Order: sequence, then C-alpha cells, then structure tokens
Amino acid sequence: MAAMAGQRVWGKGGMMTLILLLGAFGPISTDMFLPAMPQVVAELGTDPSTFNVSMYGFMLGMACSSLAFGPTIDRYGRKRPLAVFLVEYIVTTIACGLVNDVYSFIILRILQAIGSGAAITISVALVKDLFDGPERIRVLNVNAVIGVLGPILSPIIGSAIISVWGWRATFFAPAAIAALALVMGMLMTETIPEGERSSGGMSQVLGGLKSLVRDRGFLIMTVTLALFNLPFMGYLSVSSYIYEDMFGVSQGMYSILLGATLVVGTVAMLVINRLTKGMVNSRKILIFPAIGAVSAVLMFAVGQTSWQAFMVAFSICMMAAMTVRPWGMGMLMASHEGDNGAISGIINFMFFLIGCVGMVISTLPWPNFAFAIGVLISLATVLFAVFLAVFKAMGMDLKGLHIKS
Repeated sequence: MAAMAGQRVWGKGGMMTLILLLGAFGPISTDMFLPAMPQVVAELGTDPSTFNVSMYGFMLGMACSSLAFGPTIDRYGRKRPLAVFLVEYIVTTIACGLVNDVYSFIILRILQAIGSGAAITISVALVKDLFDGPERIRVLNVNAVIGVLGPILSPIIGSAIISVWGWRATFFAPAAIAALALVMGMLMTETIPEGERSSGGMSQVLGGLKSLVRDRGFLIMTVTLALFNLPFMGYLSVSSYIYEDMFGVSQGMYSILLGATLVVGTVAMLVINRLTKGMVNSRKILIFPAIGAVSAVLMFAVGQTSWQAFMVAFSICMMAAMTVRPWGMGMLMASHEGDNGAISGIINFMFFLIGCVGMVISTLPWPNFAFAIGVLISLATVLFAVFLAVFKAMGMDLKGLHIKS
C-alpha cells in the first residue's frame, strides 16, 4: 500500500475512479453503437458479415495489445505509457465516428483496440500496484461489476445519444471519457518508481513475460480460468437473436432480460465471494465445472424451449463466468511478485482471446443460437475440468492457491 500513500493528488477514491474508468474501455468501445448497428451497416455500405470483422478485429486487437504492452509498462512505468495510449485511443475513436467506408472503419477499430487494451492492462496493473490481500480481491470484484454494468448501461446510454446526435456521437462520447482519464492519469503519482522498473534493453523488458510463459502452472491456470469467457462473450454476441428472433420478445423486453441475467451473475458473485471471503484454493475451484455442468444440462434439456428456460439455464453459467474472473485474477496476482504489467498483460490476453473465440463460435451455422450457447458452456466446462486435471496430474502448483480465506 506504499504506492497509495505516495499519491499526492489522488487518494484511494480517486485512484479507484481512474482504475474503473480504464477498466470500462472495453464495453464503452463496443456496446454504445450496437442499438444503431443496422443503420451503421447501411451508412457504411456493407453487410453484417463484413461489419462483424470490425467486432472480431477489435477483440483480437485488445488481446494482442494486452500481451504486447504488459511488459512495456514494467519498463517505462504506468503514467507515460498511459498518456500515449490514451491519446492514440482518443484520435482513433474520433476517427471511427468520421469515416464513411467499412474498410477504413475496420482498420480504425483495430487501432482503437490497441489503446483500449493497453488502458485495461494498465488498470489491472494499478490494482496490483496499489492493493494487496483481501482488499485487492474487493477492488477486482468492483471492477468485475463495472465489467457487467458496462454491457448493460452502454447500449442504453448509446440509444439516448443516438436519438439526439446520431450513431457517430457514440464514438465521440468514449473519446470524451478517455480525455477525462487522460487528465486523471497525468495528475496521478507514478505507482512504480524508476528504481523498481525493468531495466536494460527489450530482451530484459520481455524477460518477465518469458518467465511467466515458461511457468507452465501459471500459464495453464490462466487459460483455465479464462474459459468461461467463451460462453459469456458468445452470449453477448447472439443473445439478441435468441430472445428477439427465436423467442419473439420485444427489443425493450430483451434489454430487461439481458440486464436481469447479468445482475443475477453479479449478485451470485458477491454472495459466493462473501461466503468464501474472496479467496480461491484447490478445493473451491472445483465449483466452476460443477456450475457449468448444471447449466449445460439445463440448456440442452429445456433451454431451447422458451425464453424463461433459456434465461434460467444461462443465469447459472453466469454465476461461474462472473465469479471466476476476480477469483482468478486475485489468485494469479498473488502467485507472482513483480512484473505486474506482464502478469496483467497475460491475464487480459487470455480473457480477450478466448472471448473472441467464443464470439466466432457462437455465430457459426448452428441449428439455433441457444444450442450454440449450450455448446460453448459444455466446451468451457469440459476444458476447465481437463486442464485442472492436467494441472494436478503434472504436480503443478501456485502460491495463490494456498492463501487462507
């Protein structure tokens, strides 16, 4: 907590605000313009399939950005890279709202993802810099809640903006939020002093990343804990088709059901974390494949019969998807000291990359999209159990699995 004590302008509340702002760059960059997607597709003179490349490209860009720039912020600190990436994000985001052809839009969205991924990576690194123990888990829980509220509130806010200023303004609004974060970032005190940074050339800068990748236990556990992002991101991609096209609910009702499902997951996360004091260990981690198995069985058995059954089946999966992220991040952070940027980069890379795979799989030509979500839940559950079994069979271990709650 020494870094927090050294903050001359921002106290705990100010730094928490900055962390939450940076952590929200994903949803504010992807979900605000979704209500106007048919209009955007028409104005850019394209078709939905081509336009979806901008969505996949953005997710993949965030994943690669997180991995590439995690070690960089261990070398150059948090403050200067944050300023550079936020300026890049502001410029490319404004440009997204000005272009008139889909190919320029796709390129700019990928460039926008670079700044967005870097901002999210820095936000996680700041959490590790400034907090430890149970307080770190609490901050990660709040960040996870923001990650859920973002997809709920962003389309609502976007709809209001679109009704007054049009869809292009949904890119100008995130740029304004980034400008606020830029000002706050410039006023914060650097959280990693020069004497504690990685030194030397790029080979040493990448040293922390290489050591983490070579740690098979850390890498396998990171992939394992990111697996429930498969059904979560797949759900966000196709839930409107399921509720509106498959089950015939209205757009207004869809928004309510989307929000209700995410709220159920959030409440479950808070309850589970309270019961376990936010700490994960080798026994508690078994609850995730158990929850996933129940959700998958219900999805295939009744989840395709009505929107009520689908919502119940997926809400159970949301309990795992929402709880595993703060648990996993806290455990992985506690397993390695130093190289906070590299740790943040690898964690975010896995979550974004696996989320991107979930988006792609969910849109394949399945019998119906509810069936696709059942496949993704099953895939996440089976792979989670298999990777966990491999982790234990090979005698792997992590310090974060032995912290007492």
